[in-house]
Amino acid sequence: MLDFGSINWIAVVVGVVVSNALGFLWYGPLFGERWMRMIGKTQDEIEASPTMYLVTGISSLITMIVLALAIDAFGAGSFVEGLIIGAVVNIGISATSTFVYTSFEGPPVNVWGLFAIYQLLVFAVMGGVFAVWTV
Repeated sequence: MLDFGSINWIAVVVGVVVSNALGFLWYGPLFGERWMRMIGKTQDEIEASPTMYLVTGISSLITMIVLALAIDAFGAGSFVEGLIIGAVVNIGISATSTFVYTSFEGPPVNVWGLFAIYQLLVFAVMGGVFAVWTV
């Protein structure tokens, strides 16, 4: 049974912030130029709107809630256990489903790879954090 009462909401909010901060770094200073070349766009062609950030924030919130529930359901008791569960959940659900989309109608595989690695880091790190940050 899912127990929403077991969720550490402060950890979930931290997860949303970490996810978005890593995304800012990932698609900015770290790999921004490479990513834009992969998608065939320039900085001038990419316009972020408030709606995009709202959707990203809500999506991150839902992801962190579900990941926190998964970590609790699997009974992870250490950072390493949470990290492994986060990675398994990402690879088994998120990465594979986005790869199917990529294979049939999505962006080139290298764009998916950049996204998949970013998501794997978020899921693994926050899985570890959720496993040890219980209150």
